[in-house]
Formats: sequence, C-alpha cells, structure tokens
Amino acid sequence: MGRELTWWLNAILPDCYVDGSGRSGISGEALDRKTLADYAHAHADHRIRTHVTEWDRTDAILALKRAMQLRVDHLDAIYKFNQFPEFRQLGPLGLLEHWGIIRQRMLRRMRQLRNAVEHEGVEPPNLEECEDYAEVVWWFLRGTSPILMPLDNMDFGGAFDGSVTYSYNPLKIKVSGDVEAALISNEEHEGWTKLSMAPAYYGDVKGKMTPVEVNGGRYRIEATVTDLRTAQFLMQKAFSYVL
Repeated sequence: MGRELTWWLNAILPDCYVDGSGRSGISGEALDRKTLADYAHAHADHRIRTHVTEWDRTDAILALKRAMQLRVDHLDAIYKFNQFPEFRQLGPLGLLEHWGIIRQRMLRRMRQLRNAVEHEGVEPPNLEECEDYAEVVWWFLRGTSPILMPLDNMDFGGAFDGSVTYSYNPLKIKVSGDVEAALISNEEHEGWTKLSMAPAYYGDVKGKMTPVEVNGGRYRIEATVTDLRTAQFLMQKAFSYVL
C-alpha cells in the first residue's frame, strides 16, 4: 500500500465487535437542563390528572411543548446541530430521526397543535388526546436521555482492533488501531468515511506515516475523520450502543 495522506474506511466496521467503551458523567449544568425538561413534563402530567377545564388542557399542551424544546436545546448544545449538512433541510427533529434516535411524526403534530392553541385560539384536544401526547413526549425524553452523556470512546476487536474517540461540538472523530486491509482503501468508496492519516505514535512503527503494515493483511492506522457527512456513520454506531 502507498503512503497517501487521505484514505477511506468502511465505517460499518464489518466483522468487528465492541470490546469496551467509555463516557464522561453528566455535569451539574447538564443535569439541571435535564431536570427542567422532566419538570415541564411532570407539570403537564399534573394538569392532565387534575383536569377541570379546557385551560388545564391548554396549559398541559404548552408544558409538553416546553419539555420538548428544552430537550432539543440541550441536545443542540451538545451536538451543534447546524454543523451537519442535513440540518438545514431536516431541522432538529428530522436530524434526530435521521440518526435513528426518534420518530418525529407525532412530535411534529404536537408542536403544530401547540402553536394553534397558543397563537390561533384553537380549542385544546380532549383529555384522552392530551394523555396520548404526554406519552409521546415522555418517550421522546426517555429515548434521548442516553445521548445526553455521549460516548467518548469505543474499543473494538476483530477486523478492526483499536479505538474510535469522539468529541461532538464540533464533531471530531479519531480512529486508532490495527485494521484488515479490506476495511481501508486509498480510493473513495460510496458510504465509506474519509480519513486524514497521521504518523503512528507507538510500537515498532512509531513515527511512520500510516497506514503501515504491521503483519500479514493488517495495517496500523492513526487518522482523523475529515468528512462530516460520512462521519455520522461512526457517530450513529456509537448511538446504537447506548440507546
């Protein structure tokens, strides 16, 4: 193999298995943000349970929308949604659906309902529908909670024996380890992740520009992912192990 600086990695990582992972704990500020969203949902639940008039239902719908928005803002602070090419077209809920984290249809409907109730004077939905929307938002909060503490690194074995490390705002992914030749290429492949190679920083090949052959059919790589669109494959792989 040659020594070009740009290579591509099969981001699906076939014939690999997760050998460990790590993530940092949630900060006090982040915990406060999570709690605010949970409180907004609890307030909506209370207004639904103690329902007397349509004003209780209206307040519940507004509180559910607030719970959603607080969580979306929290996730945006972690992942910086507008750095991703799809965000302009999809919006935050669409981007989360694109990542495989949520289904957005009922969430979008509830957001539209809230706008109609608050700004157009539309009568709030009946009590049973309010209960349905509360359940939808509960699942949204529960489903997105794991990625409030995103993975910092994942260790792999098999065809790729190494680690992938993540930082998210901005998204920066590094790949380090030994990989079978079939998983990397110095030519672009559809769906593969673009890498900027760096020299090896330990072992017998330390200081040599990677990829460096370390034994038959395997190569040492030290690299940074340079394409945001395909970097999302590796990010979604991380999500799949915490959701």
